[in-house]
Amino acid sequence: MILLTLGVLLFTLIHLYPCFASAHRDRLRDRLGENRYKGLFSLLLFVAIGFILAGWRSSSPMPLYLLPTWGPTLMMGAMPVALILFFSGQGPNHLRRWLVHPQLLGTLLWAGAHLTVNSEARSLVLFGGIGLWALISIIWISVRDWQRYPRPAANWVGTGISVGAGLAVTAVLIFWGHGWLTGIPLR
Repeated sequence: MILLTLGVLLFTLIHLYPCFASAHRDRLRDRLGENRYKGLFSLLLFVAIGFILAGWRSSSPMPLYLLPTWGPTLMMGAMPVALILFFSGQGPNHLRRWLVHPQLLGTLLWAGAHLTVNSEARSLVLFGGIGLWALISIIWISVRDWQRYPRPAANWVGTGISVGAGLAVTAVLIFWGHGWLTGIPLR
C-alpha cells in the first residue's frame, strides 16, 4: 500500500507542479532546456505509474464500504464516455471546445465510476487520489485561465478521431488490456 500511495502522490505532485509553481517551473525549464525538462517530467511520470501498478498488484484488497447495486451498470456506461473525454483533451474537437477540460473531466468520471465497483482501501487511494487531483486541476486551471484564452478551434474530424480513439481503447481494455494492466480481467 505504501508503494501505491507514493505512486499516486508522485503522480499528483508532478501534475500539480505546473499549476501551483509556474514561476519555478519556468526557471527550471529555462535552466534545463525544453527537451530535458520534458524528459525529466516524463521519467518521473513513468516512475509514478510504475509505482502505482506495482503497488496496486502487491496490496491486498481490504473492503471499506458496501458497493451500490447499480455500480456495475454505471461503470459500463461511464467508461466509454470517460475514455472519449480523455482523448478529447488534445486536438481540434468539439468536446474540447464545449467542455474546456475534457481530459480532466474524463479522469474524474473514470475515478468516480471505479469507486462504485471497488470498495477496498487500495481503490480509495488510487481512484480517490487521482480523482481529487483532477478536481483540483479543473478548479485551479479554470480560475487561473478564466476568460484569458479563447475557446480552441473545433472540427468534426477531430471530434470523430477523439470518439473513435475512446471507443477503440474501451474495446481493447474490455477484451485484453484491463486484465494485463491490473490483473483484473473484465471478461
